[in-house]
Amino acid sequence: MNLLDIEKIFNEAYLFEDIKIKSVKLLEKKILNSDSNFLKEEEEKLPNDIKLKDFSIRYKCTELFLNNHDRIYPFFRVCLELLHPETQIQQYYYDVEYTTDGELSDEYFGMYK
Repeated sequence: MNLLDIEKIFNEAYLFEDIKIKSVKLLEKKILNSDSNFLKEEEEKLPNDIKLKDFSIRYKCTELFLNNHDRIYPFFRVCLELLHPETQIQQYYYDVEYTTDGELSDEYFGMYK
């Protein structure tokens, strides 16, 4: 078995396109409600003429974590980026972590440095 086989099996087993869409929608919802969640601080740092809703969301990759010494079970992470509305350069990352059952486990948001 090679990595292409693993990728195909993973995509079929987890209905990957659905999980990717679900992750993007999760971020879109958080951005729409940014005045009442952890994104409020990030939005306050932006210039007055730019809001997080102006940024484009781009799928970056999926990371598989196997044989991780900190976790008993494998997990995977869907990685998204927010692209600046004027430069289209990635400014923020948003990673959504899922369990082996495909259930949301955790999320991470931050600014690229």
